[in-house]
Amino acid sequence: MAKAKRPTLSNSLAELVGEASLTAQAPVAPDERVTELPHDVLEPNPYQPRRHFDQTALEQLAFSISTHGLLQPLLVRPVADGRYQIVGGERRWRAVQLMSNPEQPLTVEGRLLVWNKDTQRLPVVIREVPDEEMRVLAAVENLQRTDLNVIDEVDATVALISAALGISEDEVSSTLSRLVRTPDEAQVQALDTLFGQLGRGGWKSFFKNKLRIRRLPSEVLTAMREQGLDYRKATLLGSSNNEEQRRELLAMALQGASLETLDGELKRRSQPEETAPLKALELSRAVGRKLASKTVVTGLSASRQKRLERLLTQLNQLFDEQENEERGRGRKTEI
Repeated sequence: MAKAKRPTLSNSLAELVGEASLTAQAPVAPDERVTELPHDVLEPNPYQPRRHFDQTALEQLAFSISTHGLLQPLLVRPVADGRYQIVGGERRWRAVQLMSNPEQPLTVEGRLLVWNKDTQRLPVVIREVPDEEMRVLAAVENLQRTDLNVIDEVDATVALISAALGISEDEVSSTLSRLVRTPDEAQVQALDTLFGQLGRGGWKSFFKNKLRIRRLPSEVLTAMREQGLDYRKATLLGSSNNEEQRRELLAMALQGASLETLDGELKRRSQPEETAPLKALELSRAVGRKLASKTVVTGLSASRQKRLERLLTQLNQLFDEQENEERGRGRKTEI
């Protein structure tokens, strides 16, 4: 049985951008209309490339919604049990969620955001959207934003490349690597068109400079996606091959340590410790210089001179023991 071919991206990404923009415009299809749904029957897009939503930005958006209401409908699709998944407009839904618990009132700029009728039901456009189209629409909508986390940007771009070339997301890295070495005209044209319409540089630059982010250790990627870890800090932490060291530095980063602090700490921890023989040699030289000075030795108090004699006796015994052991090994070798 022939393997089903994955859906491919439209030749014109502008069509998809227009689809994604339904979240900001009135519906255009004849059979569509704006309706209202309770906020608590909606759930996030499972294909949402954005994992981290800035709390301050959400609070400011909630402030705007509380003041002006929701001026733009959300795009949703029906799922089981009378619930709906958000295709576009998740930030607005999350902002409303901040005002949804009367036991934890939200105050922004000194103003209490009131939980009222206008925020209990949200304007939506309901549409049947297949999984693949939903993934692409979410990626396009997020890539239009300027505040997208780098790892979320990479994930969204990978989703679009996957759709454009008809391959799985796991195959994107190896496919781009192959195309750099051995270009395929049709696939290269599809990528050139995609990245030209996205306006985010070329696909080769993406492969070389950003796609490698996905190869960072899993705990670093998780921190980027879920806790907004800065891309530069993540790259620095990913350069450490010591798992325990990386985990400790990651904790420091999430607690607010600067890039310079993390870099200095990583360099400090990466320096090899001096070996015991080198430490002993340096110490013996320093002590030898002091013992060679008559002024230093005679300047010690009587009690300290006695301590010095005991220590020197112990040192002498230490060397005698070593010499005796070496002599013993020498005799065994002769036999």
